[in-house]
Amino acid sequence: MNLFDLEPLFRSLDALPAADGAAGGYPGFAARFREVLDVIAREQPDWAERARSYRDLDRPRLEQLRAAIQGGGLEGPDDPLLEFALLQTLRRYHRAPDAPPLDEGPDDATCPTCGSEADVAYLDEKGFRYAVCRLCDRRWPVPRVRCLYCGEEEAKKLEYYPYEEGYRLYRCKSCGRTLPAVDLREAGRLDLPRLRAAAVEMQFLYEAGAVEE
Repeated sequence: MNLFDLEPLFRSLDALPAADGAAGGYPGFAARFREVLDVIAREQPDWAERARSYRDLDRPRLEQLRAAIQGGGLEGPDDPLLEFALLQTLRRYHRAPDAPPLDEGPDDATCPTCGSEADVAYLDEKGFRYAVCRLCDRRWPVPRVRCLYCGEEEAKKLEYYPYEEGYRLYRCKSCGRTLPAVDLREAGRLDLPRLRAAAVEMQFLYEAGAVEE
């Protein structure tokens, strides 16, 4: 799992102090955003120039982009790196990695806590599948044979591509969406920074045609 060596980046981002919200707002967002950019520049030197170029975004534009990331219907960032940095900044206000999994939740990718979308999933020690919110890390049980994005339940339309050590990429043939996941019966404990780093590689390999069903 060293194609891009992104695991140190995800670990460093998760190690940043949580940010306190106020009445649902995001005080100090610009400063927290710059801290995220600095981590990206340090951990990924090839991205440093692009990351630093966003340090001087003015507050109105930052607020617009933040709202777009959260589904506000506004024009979002056209650079995946900028979108990634904004999401990682928002995570500092929402994440609760130590919260236990919910006993129940929706059968789709919509987080029951913050309304954001699941970006990864895992199978627990008993083989039950849980979705993980990309913003707050909330975990909730979901059906194993179901696309969390479009609701497809026909098994022959739900495929997966194995990676290594229990990591795999699920894909729905109906909507084309993919969902990276890990089977804890093979990989051991849930390690979200590692899973999210692997997710980038799995998606890249899939799009490059370098994985087999």
